[in-house]
Amino acid sequence: MKPVLGDRALVRAACAVAAAGVLSCAAVIPLHHWVAARAEIIPLYSADLVLGTVWPAVGALVAVRQPRNRAAWLLLLTSVIGPYLLLAHYAAADAMIRPLPGAAFGAWVASWGFAVYWLCVPLLPVLFPDGRAPSRRWGLFARAVAAAGGCAALAAMLHPGGTDISPRVVNPLGVEGLAGPLGTVTMAGSYATLFFGTLGGVACLVWRGRRATGVERDQLQWLMLGGLVMGVCLGFAALYSSTAPLPEIAMSAGLFALPASIVVAVLRHRLFDVEALLGRSVVYTLLSGFVLAVYAVAVIWLGRLAMGSSLGYLLVGAAAVTVAAGHGAVQRWVESLLFGHRRDPYAVVSRVGRQVAPAGEPVEALERLVDALRRELEVPYVAFAGPAAEVSSGSPVTDLHTVPCPALGRDLGDLRVGLRHPGERLLPQEREAVAEVAGRAATLAYAAGLVQDVAASRARIVAAREEERRRLRADLHDGLGPVLAGTAHQLDALARRLGRAGHEEWSQQLRGQRDRVKAAVGDLRTVVQGLRPPILDQLGLPGALRELVSGYETPVCSHLVAPECADLPAAVEVAAYRIAAEAVSNGVRHSAAGSLRLLAEISGGRFVLTVEDNGRGLPARPRAGVGLGSMRERAEEVGGRLDLLAVPGGGTRVRAVLPLKE
Repeated sequence: MKPVLGDRALVRAACAVAAAGVLSCAAVIPLHHWVAARAEIIPLYSADLVLGTVWPAVGALVAVRQPRNRAAWLLLLTSVIGPYLLLAHYAAADAMIRPLPGAAFGAWVASWGFAVYWLCVPLLPVLFPDGRAPSRRWGLFARAVAAAGGCAALAAMLHPGGTDISPRVVNPLGVEGLAGPLGTVTMAGSYATLFFGTLGGVACLVWRGRRATGVERDQLQWLMLGGLVMGVCLGFAALYSSTAPLPEIAMSAGLFALPASIVVAVLRHRLFDVEALLGRSVVYTLLSGFVLAVYAVAVIWLGRLAMGSSLGYLLVGAAAVTVAAGHGAVQRWVESLLFGHRRDPYAVVSRVGRQVAPAGEPVEALERLVDALRRELEVPYVAFAGPAAEVSSGSPVTDLHTVPCPALGRDLGDLRVGLRHPGERLLPQEREAVAEVAGRAATLAYAAGLVQDVAASRARIVAAREEERRRLRADLHDGLGPVLAGTAHQLDALARRLGRAGHEEWSQQLRGQRDRVKAAVGDLRTVVQGLRPPILDQLGLPGALRELVSGYETPVCSHLVAPECADLPAAVEVAAYRIAAEAVSNGVRHSAAGSLRLLAEISGGRFVLTVEDNGRGLPARPRAGVGLGSMRERAEEVGGRLDLLAVPGGGTRVRAVLPLKE
């Protein structure tokens, strides 16, 4: 394996790269004045200096915290701007003042060193804050942008002609015969990265921001705010036609805003509500852009209005009235786009209610409710805790917003919402939505308690029924049954004595009574066997289960019965035996199993019965037949549950969990 550069070395390298870029920018300023004093004035923009100093410094700050973060190294890529400006001015001094050694290399760097512009802005929204693309698809987009920027940079390295610093500084490696194709590649690559790449980066930032939670979401929102300020400033600089320094100041401020927002995002300064600031900034930017666009269309495209004309003012006023009328709708649309529906409590409650509606029972509805609330508010954790049910969604956090859930004068539990990061407070709209949802949670918890009471009452009834059946069977089998059998024997003996004494008619009548008593004994035996499986009283549950599987040769059946299974409630014994009999029968008849395993054990105050085979397994959509429904009903009657599971590698596992105590 290749040795991996250690984190400390990466931090030192990042600081060195940033320092080199900053020092190069510092050295450019006196060199620029020296060249301008002895020859013609060459351009030096403050925006370039901001890009070459502030951006790499912020990249080094991120690298100190996360040395392997690709976003940090993308910011550090702007360190090339300093050497690019320094070498370009050096080449200009060679061309305009006097020959200097190595100036050809400076002229070559001056022809392509600005290429870092094409990569940083489109790729930063994709890689920030963790240095990874949010999905494979966005990773392919980042590679495509990098490839387009790389091709444009290679074409610029070989494109002949003058450079941005001065037409007199010519690319020494330019290929004259390929000027047209190389210029086309350079132009196409620059437009592809700066225009389409930036649009894709913004789309990725919005997409990722809506799905992120906690600190990552806050960091992305700070980046959105900085990107918005930068876009407004750069747009103003591009449209402003004056020669005053205002456009240059606006461009510098825009290039400073983005790294400044990254600094705040990294340091996580929670000085005010970034969401409110971001939402209002987007709204006012859109509305201001609409007014300016209306005026620009009239002035530039139609060419009918003069600057400062009354008709122009009237048009701007009409646009302003339209903006005022639509401000609320635009605000709601922007907040829905950036933050989902969590700032509209009624929308949150409505969407949560739609998620809960398909639930089949109160506990499932509670599970759906907490999961839907977590997703709608985009928080890391939501839970409901009460005597009737405890459900949760997400990863637990320490800081919680807790709301009590009373209903019908009873305290039914608490709804707990995890905060996105320590020290945060939910917005008033979010607290209102949580309070509304807490009322629904209380109603569901009350219904869950009623269902539990009904199930417990049913289990008690079934347990009492089975205990009474066991007692009645014992009384009939050991009491009335032997009495009737003895009476039949006595009648038979008396009939024989009367026959020998010559009273054949009376003997026949007694034999008829004897047969009726024997028939009653048979009927009684049938009733006794119907009350409870006789094998349970003869062998107990362990012996009955052993007898259940011992009669099969194929599939080969093995079983393990815990020794403490001897003394069980009558209802549990009957339910376990009936479920085991049905499961074994299904495994033998329907699954074509080569082996079948039956396991019975007591664990945690519950009787657990497992029947597992290696047959063909469950169908894709198993149909609930009579056997499966009967097994599930017998388990639920005693307050237990039945699970039907697929075994890895093929086969079916039937698992019944039956409580031993109420």
